[in-house]
Amino acid sequence: MQYLDLTWKLLNLLKNNSLVWAVLWLILAPAAFAEKTAEAGLTPDPTKVVSAFHDALISAMKASGYEERAAIIGPAVDANFQLHTIARISLGRNWSPLDDTQQADFQNLIRALITSTYSSRFDNFDGQYFTVLDTTEMKRNRKRVKTTLTTKSETVTLDYQLQLIENEYRIYDIVANGVSDLSLKRANYAALFKSGGLDAVTEEISRHIADNDSDHQSDTRR
Repeated sequence: MQYLDLTWKLLNLLKNNSLVWAVLWLILAPAAFAEKTAEAGLTPDPTKVVSAFHDALISAMKASGYEERAAIIGPAVDANFQLHTIARISLGRNWSPLDDTQQADFQNLIRALITSTYSSRFDNFDGQYFTVLDTTEMKRNRKRVKTTLTTKSETVTLDYQLQLIENEYRIYDIVANGVSDLSLKRANYAALFKSGGLDAVTEEISRHIADNDSDHQSDTRR
């Protein structure tokens, strides 16, 4: 709405032949909009994204079965992950030569892999809880949110790396106990691509998805 207001004011200035004022307005308007956005508390907060995903995982662990978990985690992945970045980085230099359809299909496959993996692994609630520790700056438009997952037997460190896209932070990598999930994907997919091209990579991912699905086909919480 604020952008629309600014546009109308600019058009009115131009209509009245106030070219100088119009130029000044173009220079000053973005700063004014940014100030109003900050005042309204709209500064993006990466911890909220991570906490939202954690809430979804807790809900999924309390669900009655695999399909119900996937129905919770899938939308959470859509809402909180930057799937395009994950797909692009995981294929590395092999990403750019793909056409639009191949890229879209691979991104959808990555989405299915992430959803099935979390639906398979987070399959039982036994008092686990997440703790957000702090946030650190990475390079421009990227931040790291440090968290822990505490269970009855261990505490796992989970560092979320997030990218700012259109004024929203999205997760593109999770580092568990110092091991980057995205780095593992990239190394594995690079080797597969070298030996068998995109088909070899997609077959491997599809196999993992099928394994996740089949392992929990009869999973119903008693």
